[in-house]
Amino acid sequence: MKQAGIVAVILLLAAGGLPAREVPITILHTTDLHGNILPVTDYDGRTNLGGFARCAAAIREIRATATNVLVVDAGDLIQGGAVSFYSDGQAMVKALNLLRYDAWVLGNHEFDWGLAKLTGCVARAQMPVLAANLAGLENVRPFVVREVDGVRVGIIGLTTPGIPNWCRPRLLAGVRVADSLPALRAQVPALRQAGAQVIVLVAHQGYRDAGDDHANQINAIARNCPELDVIIGAHTHQNFPEYKTGNTLYSQAGYHGIWLGRVDLVYDTDQSAVTRRKSTTLLMDGTVPLDPPVLEALQPELDRAKKELAVVVGEATGDFHLDGAPRHETPIHNLIFEAIVAALRERGVAVDAVVHGILEKRGVLARGPVTVGDIWRIVPYENTVGVVEITAGELREVLEENLAGYAGAQFRGVWGLKWVFNPKAPKGQRTVSLRRADGGELAATDRLRVAFNSYDLASAGLRLPRLRELADRPESQLREFDFQTRDAVIAYVRNRRQIAPVVRGGWQTAGGRATSRSPKPPS
Repeated sequence: MKQAGIVAVILLLAAGGLPAREVPITILHTTDLHGNILPVTDYDGRTNLGGFARCAAAIREIRATATNVLVVDAGDLIQGGAVSFYSDGQAMVKALNLLRYDAWVLGNHEFDWGLAKLTGCVARAQMPVLAANLAGLENVRPFVVREVDGVRVGIIGLTTPGIPNWCRPRLLAGVRVADSLPALRAQVPALRQAGAQVIVLVAHQGYRDAGDDHANQINAIARNCPELDVIIGAHTHQNFPEYKTGNTLYSQAGYHGIWLGRVDLVYDTDQSAVTRRKSTTLLMDGTVPLDPPVLEALQPELDRAKKELAVVVGEATGDFHLDGAPRHETPIHNLIFEAIVAALRERGVAVDAVVHGILEKRGVLARGPVTVGDIWRIVPYENTVGVVEITAGELREVLEENLAGYAGAQFRGVWGLKWVFNPKAPKGQRTVSLRRADGGELAATDRLRVAFNSYDLASAGLRLPRLRELADRPESQLREFDFQTRDAVIAYVRNRRQIAPVVRGGWQTAGGRATSRSPKPPS
């Protein structure tokens, strides 16, 4: 019997070593949580959905029933929610640590608060922080290899290369972001050398039917990187339960934890390849409980955010509506405009104009007490403000490129001037007139001090390239300020105690009616 056993082992080794096995591997993924621990309202107005606490409960349940489970986050983790904001992002890092995530890939909004806060979050992360196309940020690596049931799974991260088109250089402080393909092609051999048998790309980028753009390069990646077994996407807030782009499986789990992504792979050790793959996204609705350990661990952060948001800072004497926004002027526009002007005036800077848009289509103020939470709904992003000195002719160029987005949510309005335009006119001829607020003439060479937010000064994702060019020009004397637009609005309301909705007629279409209805006076 002993001799027969030796012969069997010899025959097995001659046949190729250990018996072939099919190893199941499950990868759970979250993305674009934007600081949301508790349930949220989705973009269609459906309530009580998502939030990290629900995802956590589902992750625990799947871990209890499935084998070989890995968990990753695809970015835009820390910015967006008050719970995370008031903890400098640490609440979300604590949440991922608690659930023992295997990787966190950085998103573009991770940079919104500057590098000091981001590096603090990265330092406290107990999982690898990934971005293969990012250089100059300490403790961020291109990939990690995890071994599950004898199979080595390589997880490579990519952030969006669009970051420099949304963030001013001072936020990046020397961090460099490369295009996806060169960075990825440089790392795949290293990943193989590290022993990876399965390669999973987790990218803070989204698939686009219209094709790749400056921020999303999934199509090119899928075409040119056949080594990838699966791509997990992000950034565009789209829900892709399962999608094939070429021969590559693609999945993306929406936003705010409303879906938890699940990818199931089978690795065949005989074929040394993934032989089966499927994916889905699981709706985190009211049937999924909130995870008690997450709620308990984050209770101090939840309590602080609740207290901060409940603070009453003033009173609205009428409803601040958004009728016709963003193309038409609204009281919300003017609240943001005048808050920026007041904040700059307090810092000794007078401006001739402000160019700004609506940041949240649901951000209205009802007549009555105004809380910090109400202002969060108007200004959900952490943008700062900058002032440039440009000519009226140059401002017309900026407004011209702004008009290219007239039909969409990115259109900006103007304070301090009278702007008449025809959005249907040929490109370059859409501004009919640009005058001072009192109707006075503006010569093309007249110099103006104009305030913009930091996002627009970075080009607004390449929508305002002329503005970026002007802002970076030395003669424009760009001055960037550290105050947040949201803080400016909070201070404006607090200082005035009462605010009244107004529409000043700052812009209108040629030959058209006023850009918005005037609010009714308070009764």
